[in-house]
Amino acid sequence: MEVILAPFEEKHRKSVIDIFNHYVREGFAAYPENPLPYEAFDLFRKLTAGYPAYVAETGDGAVAGFGFLHAHNPMPTFAHVAELSYFLAPEFCRMGIGSKILERLLSEAGSRGITNVLASISAPNEPSIAFHARHGFVECGRFRSVLRKKGTEVDVVWMQKMLG
Repeated sequence: MEVILAPFEEKHRKSVIDIFNHYVREGFAAYPENPLPYEAFDLFRKLTAGYPAYVAETGDGAVAGFGFLHAHNPMPTFAHVAELSYFLAPEFCRMGIGSKILERLLSEAGSRGITNVLASISAPNEPSIAFHARHGFVECGRFRSVLRKKGTEVDVVWMQKMLG
């Protein structure tokens, strides 16, 4: 499926939060226990200030997914490190859209002087771990039982890709 990557805009507020909240409700891919209000889009925009943030739009304007980079740590000594987040609407998974978003984010990361990209993934989210491994990420750490959601404790896996 052909999609266009467009910068985050106000018009994407509802779609982005609806996609994110699907993963809040349906598993461990998104970390909050409860769905976020639409005002959370403002937090996403603030978090990504100065970093690339895109939605994947279909030809008819539907938002198939979104992705962004943000600072791993606010200290200037970590300016070369960014964290990655992206989510696809379930009906758009396994169509190459996630790869397109990832490739764009990694390309822009490199051009901004970012040399390390990190992904934080809940251990039960095995498809995401496999996706990142296919794209050159390696596991660089695991925090045991740090995520408590739905009455369950799960590990969080950190994956890293060094650029350039």
